[in-house]
Amino acid sequence: MYILVSVPNEAFHRVMGMRALQRQLGIDASVNRDSAELFRMVEASAGGRLVLLDWSKGAILADLPLSGASGLAVNEGFIFASSWTGHRIHVLRGRETDSTVSHPWFNHLHSVELTTRNTLLVASAGNDSLLEIALDGTVLWHWFGPDHGYKASDGNTRSFDPNIDYRELRRSTSDRAIHFTCALPLGKEKVMATLFHQGELILIDRIREEASVVVGGLSRPHGIHERPGGFLISDTLGHRVLLLDEAAQVCSEIPFGAQWLQDTIPSSAGTYLVLENVHIDQLPEEGLSNRIVEIDSAGRALRQLTVGPSYRLFTAREVDAEFAAWLTQEWGRNGDFEKWAWD
Repeated sequence: MYILVSVPNEAFHRVMGMRALQRQLGIDASVNRDSAELFRMVEASAGGRLVLLDWSKGAILADLPLSGASGLAVNEGFIFASSWTGHRIHVLRGRETDSTVSHPWFNHLHSVELTTRNTLLVASAGNDSLLEIALDGTVLWHWFGPDHGYKASDGNTRSFDPNIDYRELRRSTSDRAIHFTCALPLGKEKVMATLFHQGELILIDRIREEASVVVGGLSRPHGIHERPGGFLISDTLGHRVLLLDEAAQVCSEIPFGAQWLQDTIPSSAGTYLVLENVHIDQLPEEGLSNRIVEIDSAGRALRQLTVGPSYRLFTAREVDAEFAAWLTQEWGRNGDFEKWAWD
């Protein structure tokens, strides 16, 4: 079983410390608040990386530096990797960048998925937008949450200005009306998306431009993914993985007591891989760590990879053996994984 993992930050312990200090000072702002060029330099210094794992053998096969690596999609030898600091999508063919896709409406990208039309569906969390975009950067569809009644926590509406370059802005997470964490295309007419602030999974009818709540009562949800027989979603601070049927109705749940349940994907072995991060509001301290855990349907841990507090985890995709062998040859080992440990 070969797993490709995105690591958006390789100095997460510094981010945790900065965030904790902000809270001590009464500053209600995320680390992505409005900032000048200095903060962009700080962002870049945190790095980012794609890491290829041979999960069955407990080995790190290869890695590729990619600043702010967040969403992932894999198709026919290509990797589509979004960067939430670079506000772009890298189209990778092995070690080479085949192309990059960016747009002025990109901000704090959280997920990228391929559609049946060979376009990209992007969750732009920083400005509460979902976009379908062609590989040449043309926006084919756009859904701005506040246009459909969603308001920020202060009760005020947010506006969307198509003439603004949102890549130059830094809004705090709390200042956003929705903060999309993931979007998944369903055929040509529907999109499912996770809403961080509202704690909801919604279904958007693209033709009618209407949204309906599929699952509510969640706490900071992330990662809606397809699985055999339906879908799954990570209820991040609800400490559980929800299994949905093909009609997107909850049919069961798997408890998992993570500090921050970042994402969960199904595996070809019939198990689930959970990505756990230390809560960003937790002060760095001895013993806290980020990790990837393989669990069964009852939530029992079968195996885990502890990566330490510095390497923040974001999402993962399983790839086949042939593609993994090719990536291993193309990428090689570049990063420092001395503290990564398999249990």
